[in-house]
Amino acid sequence: MAKKSTLDASIRPLLALKYWPSWLGLGVAAGISYLPLSGQHMLGKQLGTVMFHCAKRRRHIADTNLKICYPTLTEEERVDLTKRHFQSMGKGFFETFCSWFQPPEKFQSATTFEGQDVVDKLLSQKKGCILIGGHFSSIDLCGTLLAGHIPVHPIYKLQSNPVVNWVMEHKRKAVYEKTIERSNMREVLKSLKHNRIVWYAMDQDYGRSHSVFAPFFNRECATISAITRIAKLTGAPIMAFDYARVGKTFSLRLIEMKDFPLDDDIAAAKAMNGLIEQFIAPKKEQYFWTHRRFKTQKNENTPSPYDR
Repeated sequence: MAKKSTLDASIRPLLALKYWPSWLGLGVAAGISYLPLSGQHMLGKQLGTVMFHCAKRRRHIADTNLKICYPTLTEEERVDLTKRHFQSMGKGFFETFCSWFQPPEKFQSATTFEGQDVVDKLLSQKKGCILIGGHFSSIDLCGTLLAGHIPVHPIYKLQSNPVVNWVMEHKRKAVYEKTIERSNMREVLKSLKHNRIVWYAMDQDYGRSHSVFAPFFNRECATISAITRIAKLTGAPIMAFDYARVGKTFSLRLIEMKDFPLDDDIAAAKAMNGLIEQFIAPKKEQYFWTHRRFKTQKNENTPSPYDR
């Protein structure tokens, strides 16, 4: 089935027998979300350990990325970091269900938020704001927690499972003022016009036609260029979002991007990639190393580093 938004669609077609396993799985996930966070993290760590041993393709992608980004790591150090990454992703898996099935207030007491002054300053310009950041394992729950502080409209990617899509979109609708499917540029511009914050997690490879090439850990990679075009078109300032899981707590931090090079797409891409590198440094295991960040090669004749 093609990926399609379910926000305005009836749930009736999704009640067909073929979708029952998906509903059952989500029902179990909803039940688990009521466990203490420490218990969910324990389950997530165990799940991540299993995936480390079983998800060979994803492990190969993570290992390849770490070889590129941290070439001085020994094999033992790289294997250890890869394992901790899978365990972190397992924790994030269960945190996603917390973000869908639990009220955000349940976790606010375990959250530190820094940067309200930055938000107030940038929104006072009445041009909205573009929020940039990377993909880390706590992205869903930290995004939900962020929405309790600022009027953020996240850009999201549709899932291939229509039941998961339905639950994801409707649960996020209850938390965020608005969510924007990543191909809907009109809604991005509308949000900025209404002085809202549009959140791009911009560290993924969307292919050659949507990108420029800039270094990421000293390796040229395809980096989306839409952010600079939108900022120039609308005059919206740019702000960065750094977030992390810190034990049983969560840290949210907003940073003003001063003197951002809007007139040079490559310089802007380099600045964004450098920012993500800084965010990764203190929490390497939490980054999405299982994304094929270097899939698109600058030289079209160069094979993908993920090819075996």
